[in-house]
Amino acid sequence: MAEYEIGQIVISRQGKDKGLIYVVSCVEANGYIAIIRPDKYNVRHPKRKNPKHLQSTLKSAENLLDYIKAGKDIDRGYFIRSVGIYGKFR
Repeated sequence: MAEYEIGQIVISRQGKDKGLIYVVSCVEANGYIAIIRPDKYNVRHPKRKNPKHLQSTLKSAENLLDYIKAGKDIDRGYFIRSVGIYGKFR
């Protein structure tokens, strides 16, 4: 199983959000990963997802780390510019 870090870009492999990109905001002790995406799940209310349903990438959105650690919500445009063209945006 892949190791996940805060700020890492991941892609959903299962569920209604299949193929969408997220950024890891927290790795929980019970094994779940808290992921964010500004259009629905932001830093204050992240989505919890089983790591088996995520595809890790080698990319990291380092400029979002300050927002994540401070607990500040991220603007959608800034999020898209930060992660680049790694996935779909609906």
